[in-house]
Amino acid sequence: MRGHLRAGLLLTALGACQTQGSELGGLAELPPLDCSVLVTGGAYLTPHPGRRGTFGSAAETGEPYEAIGVDAVVDVLRRGSVFQHVAVDEDAGRRRLVREQLRLGSVSAPVLAVLQKARDDGFDFLLVVEELQDGPIDVQGTNGRWPVTFATWILLGIGALIPDQTFESRATLRVTLREVQTGKVLHDPLLVSGPVELALVERSDVLGLLESIVVPPFFVGDDPERVAAAVRGVTERRLLLSLARDLKSESVRQRLRERSAARLVLVGTDGGSKIVVDCAESLSSARLRGGSGIQPSATAAFERDLLASRTWDGEYFHYEAMLPEGAAGRRLQVLVGTIRGSVASATFLPGAPR
Repeated sequence: MRGHLRAGLLLTALGACQTQGSELGGLAELPPLDCSVLVTGGAYLTPHPGRRGTFGSAAETGEPYEAIGVDAVVDVLRRGSVFQHVAVDEDAGRRRLVREQLRLGSVSAPVLAVLQKARDDGFDFLLVVEELQDGPIDVQGTNGRWPVTFATWILLGIGALIPDQTFESRATLRVTLREVQTGKVLHDPLLVSGPVELALVERSDVLGLLESIVVPPFFVGDDPERVAAAVRGVTERRLLLSLARDLKSESVRQRLRERSAARLVLVGTDGGSKIVVDCAESLSSARLRGGSGIQPSATAAFERDLLASRTWDGEYFHYEAMLPEGAAGRRLQVLVGTIRGSVASATFLPGAPR
């Protein structure tokens, strides 16, 4: 019986690890948003004014503390294939300045310069990591797994490996997805991490483990330092995962379509790929960027063909044109301007699975 129980516990643990590890992999299998994004700002910690925060214990100086590195943000967006292309502003001082100015609603000369450079470099949106608001760790007590903990403690002596106590960090991460024309906010999620279940080996020290020899693990007290470290690590991973999942959700795709001056779509055909544009206003300009290796004459022909293809379906102006030969496998940005001066853009990778 013990052998079967031990095997069941092992399979359960492996299943949990597989689920956690495959979440981002499953997300990456979904089609990315057709855009190129520049990441700026930073998860600078706003301390919790009352009780000790989740991340505050890791900040030892009075200097601005970036509790979650911007590289970690970029990494999760890339591994989750959230966008067609992601890059980060390497100038930390400029990232912080842009964040502070945009949070105040100020579009100053430095911010305008950053927006202009983002447009010149072929980015469609700006992702600003605004703030990591620290919060305390709430102790929610023994969870519903205590019978399993008790059974494995009695039969196998390994109850300390079963997550039997629940905690939850009140820290939140705020980001904004902004257009590169004016810095206007298009999406403004506030991310939370949710409950964290810890086993005795994660939440207690050596004395606690020794105590669990004679006392069921769920009766053994917590080591605050170990709890804080464990919850902090899980909270950081979950906030980043929540960011990737939120940005890649269907609701965000729909919101970006609704708030764009034009909807640009890449459509695969037997003869190659074509760009389809639908908009409420007729187009006054079109531009294809990024196709190194594509002849300028072919690029110009695509732009002319797109503008010349205008039709009206009673609700929207409709445009479409085939991309030039050699576009497959090249990251391309398509920009269109309307007669009222609005601009829309999208970044595509023709030939990639969708």
